[in-house]
Amino acid sequence: MTVEITTLEQPIDAMYLIHKALRGEADRTVELARCLEDGCSLQPFKLAFTAWATAIMYHAEKEVGTEMSKSVEESRHAASHDPIERVKWAVLEKEDAEYARLLDRVMEVMSILEDDIGATSIISRTKQHLYGQVITLRAAQEDHLEIEEAMVIPLIRENLSTDSQVNVVGGLLIDREADDKRWVLDWISQDLTPNENNLLLELESRINQAQPVA
Repeated sequence: MTVEITTLEQPIDAMYLIHKALRGEADRTVELARCLEDGCSLQPFKLAFTAWATAIMYHAEKEVGTEMSKSVEESRHAASHDPIERVKWAVLEKEDAEYARLLDRVMEVMSILEDDIGATSIISRTKQHLYGQVITLRAAQEDHLEIEEAMVIPLIRENLSTDSQVNVVGGLLIDREADDKRWVLDWISQDLTPNENNLLLELESRINQAQPVA
């Protein structure tokens, strides 16, 4: 059972809400893959996988080149002469590799859908292949999220001001380049409890005060 998030002590803690939604999307997609039967329509699975893959890729894109990644890099340089800190950073470097592996797994599932299965239906061999790759993708995502929760989020909490955290979280939650700028918020909300959605709404208000949406 998923533990309810009852408070966001710092703005960056909103990443736990994002992670909850990513895990929910993964579980739904895996279950749809498990339940596929010979000759059945792939459309429900494709819709679920597309939503999951879109969220993964957006999450990856918005973490690169932001205040969050800059903070991580600056802290890495500052700790370069401390042997204990170097060990921590050796572990953190895995995060980049996990992201690359995660995106590779997304592309592998897409390849199966496009090349092995085709447009509409499924047979036993390709069902097993697809299910195995979706399980692998969920495991890769979990590895990535665990590293973020154990290493990256605490680092940001320590090194970024509250205002900078609001800026980072605003980039993760509000897609200012999309026609529907709230699509990420709407996507996350489906996996949250009423209390968690209230936390998200409060944070959205705070983001909009700092960065008004045009």
